Amino acid sequence: MNKDIVELVKATPNILGQIYNDLAQPSITAVGKALGTVFEFSTSFLLPIKLLNEKFKLNFKKRIDEYKEKLEQIPEEKQCEVHPQIGTPIIEKLSYTTNDEIADLFTTLLANASNIDMVNTAHPSFVNMIERMSPDEARILYFIKGKEDIEYCVFNGDSLDGEGYITLYDHLTIIPFEVKLDFPQNINAYLANFVSMGILNDMNDLRILDRSRYIQIQELNKLEELKEKLVPAKYKSITVKESFFRVTDFGNLFIKACIK
Repeated sequence: MNKDIVELVKATPNILGQIYNDLAQPSITAVGKALGTVFEFSTSFLLPIKLLNEKFKLNFKKRIDEYKEKLEQIPEEKQCEVHPQIGTPIIEKLSYTTNDEIADLFTTLLANASNIDMVNTAHPSFVNMIERMSPDEARILYFIKGKEDIEYCVFNGDSLDGEGYITLYDHLTIIPFEVKLDFPQNINAYLANFVSMGILNDMNDLRILDRSRYIQIQELNKLEELKEKLVPAKYKSITVKESFFRVTDFGNLFIKACIK
């Protein structure tokens, strides 16, 4: 084992030494090489002192282990040192992140920042974007990956006097039926959050020519039963607006950087 590498690992403010017994393991030295400078900057938020707390230490070791496994999948000649601008805030977030879905986004982003071929995808703003996400939104990201568009329907109840309408259900998508969500009632808030972060664009008055997904959304949300219940008792008719969300180029870059 190269003594310089071992010394580099030992020189990181004793962070790896606090969570691993054998610093000479190749996988540990690889972590030390990739995160050496990051750990030096990490003293600014007192990480070595926090590691004296056993519960904190166990969680942090779990996250570094997850990163280490991803780093091991990168050929050694492709591994590179992580820039502290992106690595330092990720390490800080990982130190207290207990949710596995959110932690996976962070460790994947960190691994890509350690990869010569992927480092260009690791934008510093992605760290704050992950922090703004719930576990449900992390699961939705996996669903969105590889898709260009996400169709949605809006159910409107037309007033009996023909003077207007009321939106009964807004932005109905296939997502709650395809993704296991803790809080499916928050789906519109999740999608609005994605729009606010630039991951999705709401195409509003445009729609996709292939109506098969729209038909599926209407059937799953029991449109015909809704009509039988409310027309003509409460509304003259129930009409459906069909449109879609489009995944932006920025959104695709974010997904590429954070979803393994």
